[in-house]
Amino acid sequence: MNKHYFYIVILLIGSIVFPSSGFTEDPFGQENKVVLISFDGMRNDLTKEYVKEDKLPHIKKLMKNGVAAKDSETVTPSLTAPSHAAIASGAAPSETGMVSNKWQDPHKELANGESAFHHPLDKSPLWAEAKKNGKTTATVLFPGSNPDAGTQADYAVYYGETWAESSLDKLQFKKAESWKHTESSFSPTKEAILKLPLKKAKNKELYILALDTSDDGKTNYNRFIFSENRSADPKDVIVNANEWGSIPIEADGESAGFWFKLKIDPGLEKASIYRTAVTSALIEGPDGFEEELLSEFGFFPVQDDTKAFEKKWITREEYEEISSRFVSWATDVSLYIKEEYQPDLLMFYTPQIDHESHHFLLTDPQQPGYSEENSQKHKKYIEWAYKLSDEVVGQTLDSLSEEDHLLVVSDHGMEPVHTILAPNTLLKEAGLLKTDKKGKVDEENSKAMAVASGSAAQIYLNENLTKNEKEKAADQVEKLFSEYKIKPEFQTKILKGYFGAAGDSIVQGQFSHFNQTAKQFFHHLFRKEEKPYQIAYGNNKENKHPNQGDILLLGARGYMMGSSLTSPHMPAIELGSHGGNPDRKELRAVFFAHGPSFKKDSWIGSITTLDIAPTVYKLLDIPAPDFLEGEVLKDALDL
Repeated sequence: MNKHYFYIVILLIGSIVFPSSGFTEDPFGQENKVVLISFDGMRNDLTKEYVKEDKLPHIKKLMKNGVAAKDSETVTPSLTAPSHAAIASGAAPSETGMVSNKWQDPHKELANGESAFHHPLDKSPLWAEAKKNGKTTATVLFPGSNPDAGTQADYAVYYGETWAESSLDKLQFKKAESWKHTESSFSPTKEAILKLPLKKAKNKELYILALDTSDDGKTNYNRFIFSENRSADPKDVIVNANEWGSIPIEADGESAGFWFKLKIDPGLEKASIYRTAVTSALIEGPDGFEEELLSEFGFFPVQDDTKAFEKKWITREEYEEISSRFVSWATDVSLYIKEEYQPDLLMFYTPQIDHESHHFLLTDPQQPGYSEENSQKHKKYIEWAYKLSDEVVGQTLDSLSEEDHLLVVSDHGMEPVHTILAPNTLLKEAGLLKTDKKGKVDEENSKAMAVASGSAAQIYLNENLTKNEKEKAADQVEKLFSEYKIKPEFQTKILKGYFGAAGDSIVQGQFSHFNQTAKQFFHHLFRKEEKPYQIAYGNNKENKHPNQGDILLLGARGYMMGSSLTSPHMPAIELGSHGGNPDRKELRAVFFAHGPSFKKDSWIGSITTLDIAPTVYKLLDIPAPDFLEGEVLKDALDL
């Protein structure tokens, strides 16, 4: 037989026996790429409201050209570490070991704990499984992807260390001596010294030279040179008064840096410098990767500085500039990695919505400091954070190619809180918790202690108790918290606040808000004793992870938890929290998806964060591990 006819016969047989092998386009083939962005704390209901009001044009475009879920239910407790572990692995906290945001060290005071963000996941995450199956992977700041703690991606960027906290320092300018500089000054040069209390480079000082470059016959110091050796070298930073500048720092082969702004009058009578925290990044990848990123984008900027804003060191505009700079750095680095290294899976993260909501979610008249005026001002802060995230979505959409899939998710929502609870105080009053004079847990004589995070608290029973003693202590703990009640204090201003909020809802056409506010109004009017604690599971729970407490407490709506021994309940310090019952709509997360394998302009029903990983495995066309608890979102896929 002619060899050409032979090849044709083989091809025909192959097309019959293996009809999908090359002749039918497979949307879940080897070329598919996935970009997953997590916006910490992005509320489903609030996001949809902003989209309806045309405040989030890029997310609106994403929904139009892709798929949106009715909502996404997170795991219990609805905290950042457990929720992101669920997104990354498709497994619940009892499997991943991420049961909270921190664990208690019995040798430390109650308010202290070990951060969960520095521990590895017990179940292999997406980037590890994809890498194992020959895919190229990248993670940028994604919780759980700390390359020092577990299996890292091919390209990994994570939070590094803080070398020094932010500060506002007064500057004393004196006559400058022994300076070498090239610029002229029309007033006598002066200098000040800035001391940097760095962990990595002790006793570091910067000299600041003040110059008057305006030949106007007036004393007007307007230009400043920062130097380590009183010599104006090309590498030295030069800024004008009241403008942002940045200074990179090297120590022990590591890189960090800070941004600053001089707040100075022309005559230097009043002079101070605001400095952000000195921060670094943990960057892992092939040889030269870290140097490449630092050269291209500079040092890792600080995430935010709420302390400086609240102390009035900086204005709200300056505060937003700091946060925007961080988000831009994270987004630019992520999309640069996408463009230059073409990872099959890129997962990155920004925390600004979560951060703003913790500090500024002032929507309930029962919250400390509530007034209609304050509430409206704070709502603008929250809206700004959502718009910042929308810009990230727009920038990412512009970077996509035809084979790229984009998943936009969040780990949980956020709800307003008015009261902070102290479960350890109740345990101590009941004789279940013993402490020494320094406030540390008396491990030998205590029967139970609480480790709180957000609106959740893990209760740990002493492992040295006998089985009967442990069961008795567990019964006592469950009875203690299930029966504990608080009678809300009646306040006329709270009723007025609910009444005003209900009126605003009608004017703005937000009738669901009106219904909720009306319920709160009547609830407060005919107030009853409330049970602030809810028991998510008790001592008889099966298949608990060793990290999990014997009992899990959740705060009722409006309540969060603390670990310290304070009053049993007092006004909340934070205004927003999460960790409570994920069934509450304020704690529901978002899910949007776009790409060649997804339907367009389509809605699907409620999903869970556990469904995200199985769907990514499907998109990447690689085997899914057997521990997955979620399911592939088939309704979202264009099968």
